[in-house]
Amino acid sequence: MSTDMKRIVFFLGSPRVNGNSERLAKAFAAGAQSKGAETIFFRLQDMTLKGCIDCRQCWTKDKHCIIDDDMTQLYESIDKSNVLVFVTPIYWYSWSAQIKVVWDRMLPYISEKTKSVITGKECVLLATAGDIYESAFNGVLESFDRSTSLLGLNVAGKVCAYNVYDIGDIEQSDWLNRAKELGVAVGGQIRES
Repeated sequence: MSTDMKRIVFFLGSPRVNGNSERLAKAFAAGAQSKGAETIFFRLQDMTLKGCIDCRQCWTKDKHCIIDDDMTQLYESIDKSNVLVFVTPIYWYSWSAQIKVVWDRMLPYISEKTKSVITGKECVLLATAGDIYESAFNGVLESFDRSTSLLGLNVAGKVCAYNVYDIGDIEQSDWLNRAKELGVAVGGQIRES
């Protein structure tokens, strides 16, 4: 039996650099790195990601998707990772536009022609909201739970930090500690036979 360290990929769905959701992701990453995990971050705002056109041409050109954009980098990283971390601020009680496109482009993984299986990989949700009510996350939680189930992903945890609007508000609570603790729990070794 060989032992490897986990490879964790983060999809940063906020257009704000070092905003509350990114700080939450960094705290999670610090916890995971303390257990030896490798972390890779994608700032989606800085990438060219086109929306899914539902053409059902997944894998027809021997690649995930026929759309030629930066999603190719994300597919490669998803395929090589053990853990996917979706990081988003809540916009209008849902995903940010930057991260929603990534979810829409996950279609190749449920295609009957799929050449890459992600079933069984771990998945984490890190979300922030300026709203003072925890119910602000209901839409994202419904989408996350149904989508991860459809993809066969194992939910390893969620941190939904509310009442954090201005940049830095996240520092005034225990949300970062919760994210770091989850990172420690998720970031341990994987075992392969």
